[in-house]
Amino acid sequence: MIVDPGPWTLDVLVIGAGPAGCAAARLLAQCGHQVLMIDRPAGDRHALAESIPPSAQRVLSALGMRNAVDAAGFEPWLGNTVWWGLSAARVEAFAPGEAGYQVERGRFDALLRTLAAEAGVHIRSGRVHDVDPGVSATIDSAGQTHIVTARFMLDCSGRAGVIARKGLRVADTSHRTVALAGIWRAAQPWPDEQRGHTLVASHADGWAWSVPTAPDTRYVTVMVDPERSHLTRGASSVEVYRAELAKVTPFTPFLNSAEPVDGPWGADASLYGTRRHAGPGFLLVGDAASFIDPLSSFGVKKALASGWLAAITANTVLTTPGMTEEAMSFFEQREQAVVASFRQQAVQFAADAVDGGNHPFWQARFAKPEDLDDGPDPAALACDPAVLAALDDLRRRPGINLRQSDQVRTDLRPAIRGNVIVRQEHLFVPAWPVGIRYLRNIDLLTLVRLAPDYRDVGDLYEAVLRASPGVSLPDFLGTLATLIARGALRHEV
Repeated sequence: MIVDPGPWTLDVLVIGAGPAGCAAARLLAQCGHQVLMIDRPAGDRHALAESIPPSAQRVLSALGMRNAVDAAGFEPWLGNTVWWGLSAARVEAFAPGEAGYQVERGRFDALLRTLAAEAGVHIRSGRVHDVDPGVSATIDSAGQTHIVTARFMLDCSGRAGVIARKGLRVADTSHRTVALAGIWRAAQPWPDEQRGHTLVASHADGWAWSVPTAPDTRYVTVMVDPERSHLTRGASSVEVYRAELAKVTPFTPFLNSAEPVDGPWGADASLYGTRRHAGPGFLLVGDAASFIDPLSSFGVKKALASGWLAAITANTVLTTPGMTEEAMSFFEQREQAVVASFRQQAVQFAADAVDGGNHPFWQARFAKPEDLDDGPDPAALACDPAVLAALDDLRRRPGINLRQSDQVRTDLRPAIRGNVIVRQEHLFVPAWPVGIRYLRNIDLLTLVRLAPDYRDVGDLYEAVLRASPGVSLPDFLGTLATLIARGALRHEV
């Protein structure tokens, strides 16, 4: 839906109308800001189908988008079937009752644009140039040129990088990757064990994945290094696509029962990053700042989360100027941490795929990035021996007598509260030198301060529930065990 914005003076200019742009624009409009979002002109927008994990539902809910996405009729993502490296095929199903979404990006993005417009976002089709961040930009739209003034700008333009390419974009020169995608349709619905499953397979020269978008339809994509394939020797994309698919032997059975109905088409999937994510009057959001390896399957979730955080940062800057420096720094650190985390994950996938062999495609892709401490990972803590030992000890004790450790200190750090970034007390112990306030959505400071008043774990849980309704018992027990294992709480004899 294209809406005439009227006056071209506004609070926020959002460049790009993909998931990151729509997420940011919608939330900012809901905060009461006048927002203009520029969508690139319509054209041939062949796009990949993508899998959105169940964990993305939390950010969709925060943006007020989940109900509409649930109702849109996308195929559910129920898990993965994986053939990787020399390992046997493995099935990775989500927990019962959990499902993500298998989406055609064209339809998914159109839904998000509609939701942004319903929130009051003004949308124009056009091209943006001559950008002076936080001041003005020139927009060519409907045959006319307009000068837009905006107090803040979000570059959500993806690979185009309208602001990012002004000396901030950094390409990964170690290798290039092109995604070749096609749509396949079977005469009969896919076998039951494949329904709702993304199929992923590696081979010596690359990898492939297949996303179901209907009971009988799949997008099938191969990842090709153009420097090491016939793409650089004049072969057609169809020839290269067919040659690469022939290497993906686990896909052969279902491709033999299907026919290609569209494609292949290509999309640049080469990696890049940025020198910084924030600057005076602007933020680089989602793929405008960095492109993560599709191996992660978290591209759309990353874009939505980045848009959500960018909107909160911009809202803070616009409504609480005194928090500008801290809000921009908070955004910078969080985005750097997310990129580093996904990059480390992709490196591990590449190392597993190569299995010690001398395969150039994979050797170029598992250079170890620098480690980055991004705070505790709840999933990792659930398997941590010290946490498990503390949890077992809690279960064996007839009662508790917990005290705050002498190692604990508190200090003010930026944190998200509602739709703004505020200064908030954080808990510090040697195990968490950068500070932490929440784990599994539980306020750690509240728990540390409540614990000495109770001698029964159940009574302490009830007190935490009164302070934070909705906390599950497993999350509470895991968090309490973590505080003991990390030295924030100790048992008093």
